[in-house]
Amino acid sequence: MKIKNIYDGIIDRTDLWNYYNKDIIAPVITDIDDCYRFITQFINYSEKSKTVLVGALRTLKEHSPQRLSHIVSTFFIGLWLFHHKRTKYIHNRIVEELKGLRCFQNDYDDIEKQFAYVWFMSTLFHDLGYPAEDDTGGTPLPGNVVPFVGSVPDYYRHVYQNYYNYRKNREHGIYAGLIFDRDICDIRRFQNYSDSDLGWKEELEELYHYVAWIIMSHNIWLKRDNDKDIDEYISNHLDQLILSSMKNSDGRYVEYRVAFDDYPLFTFFCIIDTIEPLKTSTCLSEIDIDLQNGKIIVKSNDSGYRKKVLGLNEWLVPTIKNEDEIYLYLD
Repeated sequence: MKIKNIYDGIIDRTDLWNYYNKDIIAPVITDIDDCYRFITQFINYSEKSKTVLVGALRTLKEHSPQRLSHIVSTFFIGLWLFHHKRTKYIHNRIVEELKGLRCFQNDYDDIEKQFAYVWFMSTLFHDLGYPAEDDTGGTPLPGNVVPFVGSVPDYYRHVYQNYYNYRKNREHGIYAGLIFDRDICDIRRFQNYSDSDLGWKEELEELYHYVAWIIMSHNIWLKRDNDKDIDEYISNHLDQLILSSMKNSDGRYVEYRVAFDDYPLFTFFCIIDTIEPLKTSTCLSEIDIDLQNGKIIVKSNDSGYRKKVLGLNEWLVPTIKNEDEIYLYLD
C-alpha cells in the first residue's frame, strides 16, 4: 500500500489514535506546523507537558523541522501496522507483552485502546532529546536511574552509560529516556493528589520505566565483528553490542540479539522508526509497505531509503532484498 494511503486510512480512524477523545486536529504529516501542533496538543491533553523535553519541540521546529514530521509519521504508521488484519502475529505478541504490566492487569478487554497510550508516549517523546546533540561540548546525563523492567534486552542497562561516553555525551535517545522517566514519574506523583480527571495510579510508573527503556535503547547501535569501526566499540567497553558476522548457508546472519518474540514492542518500535520515510526522504509516492503474517514488505525506488531499511539486517532482524522488494522477518 502506498504510504500516503496508509496515512489517510489511519488518520481517519480517530477511534484508534485519539486516546483522550479530545478535539485534536488531525495533521497533514508533511506540514511542519501541523505536526508541531499535533504533538503539542496530544502532550497537553495527556497532562504531561511539564517536562523539559517539551521545550525541544521548539528547537526541532527551528533547526530540524523534518524531525517533527518523522515523529508524527512514526506514530501513525505504527498504529496502522498494529491494527492491520494481516499482522495478527505482531499484534497478538505485543498485546501479550502489555498484559504483563501491572497497570493493565484489569484492562485486558481494553488493551487495544491502551496500546494507543503506550505508543503515543513511545513515539511522540522519542526524539525530543535531540537538543542534547546540538551542544558540541556534550550534555551531561541527569542523575536518575531508570528501574529495569525488561522491555529491552538486559545488556542495554549495562552499556548505556559507556555508549553515551562513546558518543561524546551527545546521544538523544539515552538523554530523552532518562529525562522522560524522571519528569513523567514526578508529574504522576503530583497529579495523583490533584483534581485531574485522568488516572495517575502508582502502577503507571512501571509503564513509564518500560517506555523510558525503549526510548533510551532505540538509538544504541549493535555492530558486526567485521565492522570497520569495531575497535572503537572494544576500546569503549561496548563488547556486548558486538554481533558475529557469521552467516548460514542461505546468507542470513547466525546471530541477532533482539528477538521480536522476546521484546515485541521494542523490536516493533525500532522497525517503524527505521522504515518511516520522512526522516530521510520526501518521495512518499515511491514507497509502499505491505504485510504478511510475521513479515513486513517494503518497496521503494528511493536508493537512500532502501539502504536505510536494509541496514536493519546488520543489527535487528533478518532483512532480505528480493528484486525490488525488501522483506523484514519477525517470526
